[in-house]
Amino acid sequence: MRQTHAARLAIMAARLRRSLPLLAILIAAALLFCLYLAWSSARGVFTVLAPASPTGIGAGIAAVIAGLVVLELCAALAVTMMTAALQLAYDTGRHRVRALLVIASAVVLAGLGWRLAELDAASLSAATILPILGSAALIALTLWFERAYLRPSYPGFRDFWVDVVEARLFLTRAAHGE
Repeated sequence: MRQTHAARLAIMAARLRRSLPLLAILIAAALLFCLYLAWSSARGVFTVLAPASPTGIGAGIAAVIAGLVVLELCAALAVTMMTAALQLAYDTGRHRVRALLVIASAVVLAGLGWRLAELDAASLSAATILPILGSAALIALTLWFERAYLRPSYPGFRDFWVDVVEARLFLTRAAHGE
């Protein structure tokens, strides 16, 4: 039986829940973001097509199809980005990955500071909260990476190469529905 990419993301998050809870949370957040994009796209399609459909059935069917297509495309992109990130980590090593995470966190913090300076408290919506949550997730990932892979005195110290190879095998098995 073939699985959808969104189902694969959900299965990955469930399987990683006990061994790597932070990564499971990040994968679940990626899935939730894909669901939000799908819902937003479906709502937009329904809003545009509803005046042309007297009963709304045609607009509803088109909205569901558009939502499913966007969900699958977003989930496929997320899986592809994870695979590319693991390949980059495998090729470059833990110190360069840390440097990339720190640079990305600095850029995100600068952009977040700029965004929050212009933020009006009355205009809080999902479009303003999602970047804040994404920034917090990136910073949490950077801090976890430093503790888990760069400090041998930390009780949860892990071997970077072993984890990258295991994650690549995990994604490969998930891509084939195992």
